[in-house]
Amino acid sequence: MGRKALNRERKELTKKAKKWVKGLIPLLQDKDIENLTLDELVALMGKSKSTIYSYFSTKEEIYQTSIILYLEDMSFLVSPEAIEGEDMEKVFRSMLFKISEGLEGISIQFLEQIQKYFPESWGIVENFINSLLANFEKVYQKGMAQGTFRKFNLPLLLALDRHFVMSMITDSSQVEEHQMSLKGLVNEYLNLRMSALKYEI
Repeated sequence: MGRKALNRERKELTKKAKKWVKGLIPLLQDKDIENLTLDELVALMGKSKSTIYSYFSTKEEIYQTSIILYLEDMSFLVSPEAIEGEDMEKVFRSMLFKISEGLEGISIQFLEQIQKYFPESWGIVENFINSLLANFEKVYQKGMAQGTFRKFNLPLLLALDRHFVMSMITDSSQVEEHQMSLKGLVNEYLNLRMSALKYEI
């Protein structure tokens, strides 16, 4: 999750600066972020140009840093500690709850634009998703081995998860008519996943 290297020296973000940079994310959810100018981003953050320019030189640097800081609050989900425990159903449900909390304030439209127009920033999101899915795989494996979850074709299960994450959550056209939020969409999918894992034939 390292930041893009710059050709000029830049100040390190202070704790206070990190707070207002991270706070930009909710303000971008209904914006055309590709066409926002750096000056417009400065206005959204309510800071002076000199303050912003002392930390950043491009708007993608601002997006990248905002995303990094946002994902840091969800970093537990991709850690080994997230899947510790013997009761895999409890572990999985705890992960689902934390995912739901972490998605608060993020829209499908925002992720769609990040993926389409800002590949380096999307790479940060994608790395996080890959780590999250790797933890899902370990939970599935352990839960199936214990008999907590019913047996599934694991590669197929993971392929479905990956398709959902990489396709559905970045395609606003599929959910616009239902006016569904990203959080709502993910919650429905994960609840279906849990129901399938627990269903007994």
